[in-house]
Amino acid sequence: MNYNELIQKIKSLAIEYSSIENNDSEDLNDIEWIENQAEGIIIEYCEKNNYLINGFPTIKKQIPENELEENYFCRERYQLYLDLLSQTKDDVAELMWIYNNSFWPDFYPNKQEYLLQIKHQIHSGGFYDVEL
Repeated sequence: MNYNELIQKIKSLAIEYSSIENNDSEDLNDIEWIENQAEGIIIEYCEKNNYLINGFPTIKKQIPENELEENYFCRERYQLYLDLLSQTKDDVAELMWIYNNSFWPDFYPNKQEYLLQIKHQIHSGGFYDVEL
């Protein structure tokens, strides 16, 4: 999938997400699955481009499981990975902005505010319970 196809896939998942979220019989499993799909697309893109933070995730996957803490490859650690990359990689920042703005269009007024909030979360020391 090329970069533009990634963007279109994220936007189509956002439409699907919105239709489920606005449905009276909201299914939280479906909502979480769609969010995971969108994040997974971005993670896969980052891995294919060999974007690493302290060896995460590619090099860390080569370490035997018994040498890593239990549930090392959790969603929170991947979210930290994406947030850190969004601070240094313009393409990842754009994908993360498109994801967040497509799924929750009224949450951040613009990309710059979104990236400032991510930076604050990273440096506050209290947002993530994991490290890379």
